[in-house]
Amino acid sequence: MPAAIIEFVDVTVNVGGVTADKFAFGIPIGVFTFTSTISSDRQHGPFFSLAEVVAFGFSSGAEPAIYAWASAVFSQGDGVDSLLIGQQTAGDAGNYTTTMDAIEAEGSDTWYITNIESRADADIADVAAWTESRDKIAIFQSDDAGLVAALALQALGYNRSALIYHDDDAEYLDGAWTSSGGGLNLDTPGGVGIWAYRSLSGVPFDDVTGTFANSIYGADANLYGRNKGLSFTSKGTMASGRFIDTTTTVDWVKLRTEEAVLETFVNAGTKVPYTNAGISIIVGSVQGVLDQGVSFGHFSGDAPPTVSAPDVSEVSTADKTNRVLSLTAQATLAGAIQKLELTINLAF
Repeated sequence: MPAAIIEFVDVTVNVGGVTADKFAFGIPIGVFTFTSTISSDRQHGPFFSLAEVVAFGFSSGAEPAIYAWASAVFSQGDGVDSLLIGQQTAGDAGNYTTTMDAIEAEGSDTWYITNIESRADADIADVAAWTESRDKIAIFQSDDAGLVAALALQALGYNRSALIYHDDDAEYLDGAWTSSGGGLNLDTPGGVGIWAYRSLSGVPFDDVTGTFANSIYGADANLYGRNKGLSFTSKGTMASGRFIDTTTTVDWVKLRTEEAVLETFVNAGTKVPYTNAGISIIVGSVQGVLDQGVSFGHFSGDAPPTVSAPDVSEVSTADKTNRVLSLTAQATLAGAIQKLELTINLAF
């Protein structure tokens, strides 16, 4: 594995010729146990179509669960372009933490969104805890009307795990929703979207009572329901109540800034001098990412992002000796409108 990026670029995001390798946010991995022997690899793919999945050995006959999940992923017209399939082996003894560690060891930057085959509360809890310390997100599915897993994740305040209720464990609503949400292009003008109000193909909506829907929302879980003749997801939140697109923006700005600044260091040729001119070069790299964030829909253009930098005369001798530059930046999330409260006053 390469040296940790924080040895070169340490980015913290608070809410309230060499080309850098660009991380792809729209790649999901589905983690399954295999009934057939494919190989000892823990990651398989990427696959760019259902036909490729089948040709590899994951047919509906040989691996029905994998086939069903991949089919749900690739059935979304607005969905992702590719997927990975991760393997849980008998040697993991059903321990998803062990499984995820092994999958990660074969490549940590190959996927962003995790789905798992299991619907068990304990397995959901394990993968959620594993995900929380990484720049990734996980989407889980449960048919538990008691919302035990959702309430447990909510109590822990997890910002990287979302659970969606669905009354049929064998239907991969999680894969369909992951594909539709993951298909949002975070690197294109106006590409940032929300995970609510997404219509999904190939998966039936859940016909629940208003009371149960409110229970789902109260647990900061999600629902694929129907209203006014339209089927759509709601409300697009993580277990903490934070909206999923907020977390993806946090990850986007962190990773894109790491990439941009590292590329600046590598392409400098000789060095970036510790002068006001050199500081301006680094500021420009960071500002460029923030400005893209406005164009792409991450940040508000009503309060343009800014980067604050010291004059070189204000930098401590220790920082100059250690060659560390400390900057701060400010940006306002663009957010989204997801609910209307309207009062209409009529008069004769």
